[in-house]
Amino acid sequence: MKINFNLGLVIFVMAVFFVISFITNIIGPLIPQFIKTYDLSLVLASFLPLSFFFSYGVFSVPAGIFLERYGGKIVMLSAFIISSAGAALIIFMPGYLSFIFSFFMIGTGMAILQVVINPILRYAVSGENFAFFSIIGQLAFGSASFLSPVFYRFLLEKKNFFGLYIFDNEPWLWIYVLFILAILVLLIFLYFLKIPGNQSTSEKFDNNVFINFLKSRYSYFYFFGIFSYVGVEQGINNWSSQFLYQYHSLDPEVVGVDVISAFWGNLTIGTIISLFLVKLIEEKKLLNIYALSSSIIAFLAIHGDSEISVLSFKLLGFSISGVWSVMISLSLNSVPKNHSVFTGILLTGIVGGAIFPFIIAGVGQLFNLKVGMHVILIGLVYLFYVGFTAKPLISNKTIKIN
Repeated sequence: MKINFNLGLVIFVMAVFFVISFITNIIGPLIPQFIKTYDLSLVLASFLPLSFFFSYGVFSVPAGIFLERYGGKIVMLSAFIISSAGAALIIFMPGYLSFIFSFFMIGTGMAILQVVINPILRYAVSGENFAFFSIIGQLAFGSASFLSPVFYRFLLEKKNFFGLYIFDNEPWLWIYVLFILAILVLLIFLYFLKIPGNQSTSEKFDNNVFINFLKSRYSYFYFFGIFSYVGVEQGINNWSSQFLYQYHSLDPEVVGVDVISAFWGNLTIGTIISLFLVKLIEEKKLLNIYALSSSIIAFLAIHGDSEISVLSFKLLGFSISGVWSVMISLSLNSVPKNHSVFTGILLTGIVGGAIFPFIIAGVGQLFNLKVGMHVILIGLVYLFYVGFTAKPLISNKTIKIN
């Protein structure tokens, strides 16, 4: 099978996926540290991921519009500048209130990048191969998510980075120093790459495009699919460590970090397997398999004893590993054109990563955290509904085994 793709763009997109994931999913391991250092309640702590993911709800749609109007390079440059400024604020002014503002700035940059790179990847590899390469992107995403808590634990143990005792009391600040350095490297590559503004020269933005998407029920259908998946993912990432501490007395800086790292590690392994599954199973059926198996495992994580709970939280990474890629592919393959604007609308759904942890914390504060964690099951049920009822214009290429 011949696959047409732009190798330079594909590599660049994978690198951006890695950076987005690393800086996004470090928030979960940091939450127990913030709770202890700043004496925060569950609700106050939940404002940290809320501020990060809320930016997706604010800037995803404008990013899609600006992408079609001004092109990928200008939009990506603005994203890099905003997120770098947010990271610098964390480094030089650490504190609860500054973290909220900084996370919003970094989240803004990541929201813009998510909107840009998904249609760019589809442009680089063509629609019928998009699901396959989206899963490769998820592999890069999962790898970074696995490494971020491992690096965090390394910093806690060593209290320094390469012998530099600059942040003795808060060694995790090195994470944001490296983030800024990574952005500088990406800026160098961005300068030399030819980034398309939209998928074809025939696609011109006008206000009617956006309005028509808002009138379409499929926009909301897939929006809530993205909303539910990211909500489930971040609900696990942000609260599994605290859950294990409250109900099983397991150290969040040891067992908690290990569970989160394993969750993302298993997501990465599952992503590799998904590369083959997406070539054998129709996307809709594959999404149903992911959602159903994840629902069973999530129930065991919430209600099992300490050993079952730890194992189940780890395995959830494996069971949801291909959901994001399949959801994005189903969504973009359900519209014939103007994928940049549609991507902006879709990725507004990443605000689910703010809402789910916040609701979990709110219910946890009102009742208890175990009751709050059932919000994850609600999200998984909706994902099953999407897989059961989706009607894409283009289906993923599958290989028939005789």
